Amino acid sequence: MGRLTASWIRHADIRKWMRNRFTPSSYGVAWLLCAQAYFFFSYATVYTLHLPRVLLYGNDALNCLVFVLALYERKKLSRSATVVIGLMTLYCSFGAIGGIISGERIAILLWGYRNIVRYFMFFYSCIVFLKKTDFAIVLRVIRVVFWISVPLCTVERFLITYPEGTIVGDMIGGIFWNFSGSNLPLNLILCLYLIDICSRFFNHRVNTLVFACACIAAIYMSATAELKVFLVELVVIVVFTAFRRGVSWRAIIAFAVGGVVLSTASMYFIALNSGGSSTYADNYSLQGYLDYATRDTGYNGSGDLNRFTGIGTVADYIFRNDPLLEMFGIGLGNADYTNFFTSDFYAQYSYLNYQWFHAIWMFIETGFVGIILYLLIIVVIFNKARTMASDNQYDIVVQTTCVLMIVLFFYNIMLRLEPSAFLLMLILSLPYIDTKNGLQARRTK
Repeated sequence: MGRLTASWIRHADIRKWMRNRFTPSSYGVAWLLCAQAYFFFSYATVYTLHLPRVLLYGNDALNCLVFVLALYERKKLSRSATVVIGLMTLYCSFGAIGGIISGERIAILLWGYRNIVRYFMFFYSCIVFLKKTDFAIVLRVIRVVFWISVPLCTVERFLITYPEGTIVGDMIGGIFWNFSGSNLPLNLILCLYLIDICSRFFNHRVNTLVFACACIAAIYMSATAELKVFLVELVVIVVFTAFRRGVSWRAIIAFAVGGVVLSTASMYFIALNSGGSSTYADNYSLQGYLDYATRDTGYNGSGDLNRFTGIGTVADYIFRNDPLLEMFGIGLGNADYTNFFTSDFYAQYSYLNYQWFHAIWMFIETGFVGIILYLLIIVVIFNKARTMASDNQYDIVVQTTCVLMIVLFFYNIMLRLEPSAFLLMLILSLPYIDTKNGLQARRTK
C-alpha cells in the first residue's frame, strides 16, 4: 500500500511538473502550438516514417483554422504591429505586378501567394494569441529536440549506408531525416538553442560548462550534417549576444572557449567531410571563402548560379537588364514548381539551381522591390525588439534571429522551408506579443 501511494505521488508530481511547463495560456494558443508542432514534425512523419505525402498539406488546413480563430478574436493590434502587417501586405501586392507584366497564369499566381502568405497569416495568429509564457513552452521543446538530435545525427551519419552519389550531409537532420535538405531545419534548431544558451549564459543563468557542452554538441551535429555555414553562425551568435548584453568576464571566457572549440571543430569538420580531398581545407581560409562566394562557375562549379552573385547573373543574362523585370520580377509563383505542375521558367532554368537560394528565387519572382520589402520587414522587427523591456529575456533571441535570417536569406532556402519558416515567424512575433502584454497590463492597473 505504501509503495502504491508513493508511486501515485511521484506520478502526480510528474503530471504537475508537465502541466506547469507545457500548458498553454488559452484555447487559441493550444491550437496554435499544435499547428506549430505539426508544421515542424510533418516532414519527419512523411519522409522518415513514410506516411502519405498528403499529410504535408494538412499544414495549410491547420494554418487556415488558426488564422480564422485569430480573426474571430478581433484583437486590436498595436501601431507597430500594424506597420509590419502593412509591409507584408505591400509585399504581396507588388508580387502580382510582375505577374501582370509577364501574363502569369492565375493558377501559378495563386500557388505563389500560397507559398508566401501562409507564413504572414501565421505571424498574425501568433501576435493575436501568444503570450511570453507560451514561447517558453516552445523553447523547452527546442531544447529537447536539440539533445535528442545528437544521437540521431550519429546514427544517420555513421550507421546508415546511403546510395551511391548521395550528398550525405543533406540527408542528416536529427529528427529530420531521409529527404534532401534535412540539415536545414536542424541548422535552425542549432542556432535557436545556442542563442538561448548564450543569452542565459551572459545573464548568469547557466554556467560555463553548460555553455561549452552546448557549443561542442552543436558543432558536432553541424559537422555530421556538413553545415559549413554554422561555423559562421556560431561566431555571429556568440559575438552578437555578448555585446548586446555588455562585455564582461563571461564574454571573455566565452570568446576563449569559443576560439578553442571553433579551431578544434574546424579540423574535425574537415577530417569528417573532406573525403580524402587535399583541397577541401582550402575552403575554410579567408581566401577560400571569398573565392567560393564569387566564383563564376556557380555553387556546384558546373555553371549554375552562385548564391552571392546569382542576382546579378539573373539580371544580366536572363532579364537582359530590363528595368521592369529587375524592379518587379516575373510574378509570384512564376518560378515555382510542385508535384502537380512546373512553371515555364522552372522548366527552362532549373539547371541553374536558383531554387536553392531564397534571395535569388525572390528576385526572379518579385524583383528588387520584393527583396527590399522582405528585408525591411526583418529590419523593422529587429528595431522593435530593441525597444522590448530591458528585463525581457527574449529581446536578444529576436534580434540575433533577425541577424541570422538576413545571412540565411542569401545563403539557402531555410526561410522558405515549412519546418523552419513557421517557427521563424513565431519568433519574429515576440516583440509585438511583448507590446500586447504590456498594453493589457496597463489597462488592468
